[in-house]
Amino acid sequence: MYSKILVPLDGSPLSEKALEHAAELAQGTDAEIILLEAVQDSLAAVPEARYRVPVRQVYSGALRGIKYLEEVAARMRREGWKVRCDVLEGDPRDAILAFARREKVDLIVMSTHGHAGLKRKVLGCLAEKLAFVTNAPVMLVKRGVAQIHQAAKAA
Repeated sequence: MYSKILVPLDGSPLSEKALEHAAELAQGTDAEIILLEAVQDSLAAVPEARYRVPVRQVYSGALRGIKYLEEVAARMRREGWKVRCDVLEGDPRDAILAFARREKVDLIVMSTHGHAGLKRKVLGCLAEKLAFVTNAPVMLVKRGVAQIHQAAKAA
């Protein structure tokens, strides 16, 4: 049914809740799970600042991102999943959209952070914004859904 399932992660345990759902959807198929992290380099807004800091500092966000994704991918590979990773620099929404288009992903599975009230108005919801502008289907995993799903499977 799916050949490429994109799972954007941000390094938080909450974002990783989407992994279980992506793996479930990939089960019994040869689907590839693609882990993606969009790293927004604070220096990207001020290009001239890049020349005043060591290169290792500029790229440390991307290096941390790939190390984190490779650790997650290693866990999934041990369980038998076909996984690859990518880290992109830039605004998360734009990076995820561009990647999904370029790679022609069949599905995007991601967690929502569940912000409410004023925090939601200020921060917005990346997952919801993304769902409205991408051509790929998007599965949003809400906070707590993974725990409810596990309880239902155990019953």
